[in-house]
Amino acid sequence: MRCVLLVDNRNLFPEISRAVRSRTNCRVLTASSGPEALAVARREKPDLVFLNAEMEGMTGVDVCRVLKADKQFAHRPIVLVGGGEKERQDAERTGADGYLPRNFAEEDFFEALRTHLNVFARDATRSSVEWSITFWRDGIQHEGTIRDLSRGGFFVRAAADQPIGARLEISFEAPVDRPNRAVVGEAIVVRIGDAPDKGIGCRFFQLSSTSRSNLEECLRLLGPGELVAFRST
Repeated sequence: MRCVLLVDNRNLFPEISRAVRSRTNCRVLTASSGPEALAVARREKPDLVFLNAEMEGMTGVDVCRVLKADKQFAHRPIVLVGGGEKERQDAERTGADGYLPRNFAEEDFFEALRTHLNVFARDATRSSVEWSITFWRDGIQHEGTIRDLSRGGFFVRAAADQPIGARLEISFEAPVDRPNRAVVGEAIVVRIGDAPDKGIGCRFFQLSSTSRSNLEECLRLLGPGELVAFRST
């Protein structure tokens, strides 16, 4: 499980913290001062650090400078957040790996996660389902059960493990209308769930216009949170 440290004493990250927990499989750590950030970072070794550049006392720029001078963190990505042109220039001089403006959009944050950790966020709105799916990898057929579904992808339980980055050919039917709506295309594995959340999270990679239309319509009919069970015969 990837670990992300959010460092802030000006209320930049509360909503983002909740979004990361709900939309990814990342562990989230927080700190509210520069010294606390250094202590947490050295103890927990986070995979990615977001620092408020304008913290009082020891600023995020100061924390970045100290961490980048430590060989344990020299190659761990750090993103500075907030401030103006001076802080952006300071971020470059201290070796920060990225910069976000103070009023960043949520998707900008998740793009940084994707860039630095190869972590893909799930769509915020998901529908709980229990549908059979057939998928193929390298010509080998597998069967599984979709547990939740969104416009961006799905989570599936299957007997055979699949590695992150694996590209799958997929086919399933959505039993929310008559006739059942077929979704056929390709998906890529973006996360692996640990027990008891065993399975693989997949992001749609390529869908035909018909399959995309079928997916959109079935999600509209489902609504978030509704459980629809289905087993193909």
